[in-house]
Amino acid sequence: MTEEKTPSRRRRGPTLKEAPDLATREGRLTHAIQRYGSARQLHQATGISESMIGKYQKPGADWKPSKIDEISRELGVSVEWLWTGESRLSSSVAVVYYDARASAGFGRTCEESVGHPIQFPRSFLTEELGLQPSGLIMITADGDSMLPTIHSGDRLLIDTQPSTRIEGVYAVVMHGGLFVKRISRTANGDFLVQSDNPAYQSATFPAEQVSLGSPDGHAMSIIGRVVWTMQRV
Repeated sequence: MTEEKTPSRRRRGPTLKEAPDLATREGRLTHAIQRYGSARQLHQATGISESMIGKYQKPGADWKPSKIDEISRELGVSVEWLWTGESRLSSSVAVVYYDARASAGFGRTCEESVGHPIQFPRSFLTEELGLQPSGLIMITADGDSMLPTIHSGDRLLIDTQPSTRIEGVYAVVMHGGLFVKRISRTANGDFLVQSDNPAYQSATFPAEQVSLGSPDGHAMSIIGRVVWTMQRV
């Protein structure tokens, strides 16, 4: 008597995610969000709930014009393209450049500054630098404490997205001044603040005296990481 063999099941390979249908407005919105990053990142940048963003990505959803206007600005696409598909996806991103000068020296007083948009190719930010456009700002370095890495007059691209890992060159506020310094963590969790120019002394801040984000009264506030510099030849 021969043993009957059970037909083996054919293993299925990984399935590809279906591309959004750009002929529909929900498909165009989904496509733009995928290029941007994720619905969660869009929520964090705009304050619009993830559930509402998800609702807008479904067929037949009732789009609120004011919300779609805000979403289109953050995604870097024209609102007309989202609604009708008649204008093309924006290939550039506006990064706000602030007049404030971050000292790479002894520091300058932080003052209210006016922001001006500078256009960057979206592909350069997302593909070349691996960044999300939301949260990027530009400022100018002033001083020689970060030589030879950063020169006075360099424009600095700052990523203000919050991160628990602090290691690299950052824009910080200390003692009422805006600085650019190299920051690392010590073995006991303190923040070591250094200049690349050996003529300048380093400083150490206990973790409880440091905050992430806008200045809030702590001894040092970390504004964001320097991710790219623009130097004059």
